[in-house]
Amino acid sequence: MAPSIGSGGGMAAFVPNKAPLLRRRNTSSTAAFLSSSLSADDAFNRGGDQSSLSTSQQPLKLQKKQRVPRPDEPNLYDIPSDLHASYQPMPILLQVGIAIASAAIVGRRSIMQLPASSTPLSQLLSAFAAPLSRRLLNLSVIRKALFFLFRTTVLSTIAKFGIQDVFYPPSRVTTQYLARNGELPSSLSKYEAVTPIAIDDGASIPIGVHSIQYTQQTSKSDSQQINPKYDGISLHHGFGASSLSWLPVVPSLVDRLGSGKAPGVAHDVPGFGFTDRPSADSEGGIEQYTSENNAGIGIALLAEAFANQQQTEIVKEEAGTNADSAKSIAIFGHSMGSKAALIMALHCASHPELRLKPNLVVLAAPALIGVTMPSTSSTSGKQSTTRYNKQNWFRKMASRIWITWRKVFLDYPFRYGLRRLVSGQKDFWRKGLSLAWGDPNKLSGSDVLRFRWPSVGKGWEEGLINFSRSKLFSSSSALSDGELLTKVSNLPNTKVVIMYGSKDNVVRLEGMAAERLQEEYPSIKVVRVEGSGHDPFEEDVNGFLEVLNEALA
Repeated sequence: MAPSIGSGGGMAAFVPNKAPLLRRRNTSSTAAFLSSSLSADDAFNRGGDQSSLSTSQQPLKLQKKQRVPRPDEPNLYDIPSDLHASYQPMPILLQVGIAIASAAIVGRRSIMQLPASSTPLSQLLSAFAAPLSRRLLNLSVIRKALFFLFRTTVLSTIAKFGIQDVFYPPSRVTTQYLARNGELPSSLSKYEAVTPIAIDDGASIPIGVHSIQYTQQTSKSDSQQINPKYDGISLHHGFGASSLSWLPVVPSLVDRLGSGKAPGVAHDVPGFGFTDRPSADSEGGIEQYTSENNAGIGIALLAEAFANQQQTEIVKEEAGTNADSAKSIAIFGHSMGSKAALIMALHCASHPELRLKPNLVVLAAPALIGVTMPSTSSTSGKQSTTRYNKQNWFRKMASRIWITWRKVFLDYPFRYGLRRLVSGQKDFWRKGLSLAWGDPNKLSGSDVLRFRWPSVGKGWEEGLINFSRSKLFSSSSALSDGELLTKVSNLPNTKVVIMYGSKDNVVRLEGMAAERLQEEYPSIKVVRVEGSGHDPFEEDVNGFLEVLNEALA
């Protein structure tokens, strides 16, 4: 039996150029979520992390802010000026001072090892100015000078990083802070507590979810709409992205696919974007990062969207549900999110009490292991999910020691490396996306901003690590990616479409791979988006919609 959807909405924030709204529901899960999420990390320290204030010390105050969307992206806001996605630049004089101090510290020992009348720099210059025979005699001096420069550079870099981390760090804020201050990234942004639908006996733990939600506008011309129509659309993003990836195409897609007032919902996967990042070491924590839980969040959000529109109320019912009242839905998945889209479709089809009929599944550049990506030898980690739940005292102590060791020697260094890699250079996302885009010249500032926005979120580094660990140590579907695709493609009244860019350098389907995919899954429509890379729905919205229209015609 699926859990009730009605208890899924605890704190919600819509930001149509104004402050978020706060909704309360009389449920224990919602109250627990509110007290836990608002009791910590509510205060913001300019340019760094937040400090902790209790709810009694820092009451929830909604601030009205007039925000101007970007000219080329009407539903996307710029990062607030008081937040810094990257490390702030250090003053030139401070950098020079660090270099001089480092040279003095290293040079003091080096000078003591050389003749009194010599320094590493003077010896190096004289060595290169002397004849060849003399330079050969002074190789030891050259080596010492180079070693002096190397040690000075290392010490200067360490000192610079340390000072920059303390005084000039990138901003890190919680989603609660952004919601409270009306600074969520999009006018379509919503943040609320969601209780995912339990899939395959997985966890169903309330979690704060950030999503993009758009309702079909009836004023759009029917000639622009694609047939057939669907009552709702759910969208799952790919690795390293967030729900903002769907922002350029969501309004047009929902307007064309919707049957009238249809909701379109794209949410951030736990570990990405602005959805909460539970501790992976807590009970059931690692399972909240799995594709199954991601699919359960998608079902709960879409069901709540239907309920909020008073189109239907989805609750736990007996198997004798009237099929005529079921809602026809279209499910989209991109890259990594394709697996969650397939799990969501299969679960909805096998649980008629949910009243959700997956009539369309569209996979854009699907990253499916053993189908479009190479198979791996890693096995499901079902037996590993209980290692933190053993009652044996020795095992519990060993687990605590392992967790501590892992955090100190693995997690913390890796998190710092990620932070430096992503936040240490302002053009990180532009360089990375240039490799994914079919035509890097079409990469706009808004394209980069959609990926850069989540880097101001507190704990994104830990969330990425936890998501990666979930692929190794969490329970996963008993079905492989290929088996999932086969079962969904064989569902009655379900059309499956795979779309790929002709210039995709991440998931290569161009040529023989696409032909083989069509041969192995004859019931699936495989279509090509000319000139696009790994993100066809972002790179060319109109081109993506035209190809989709042809595939559904």
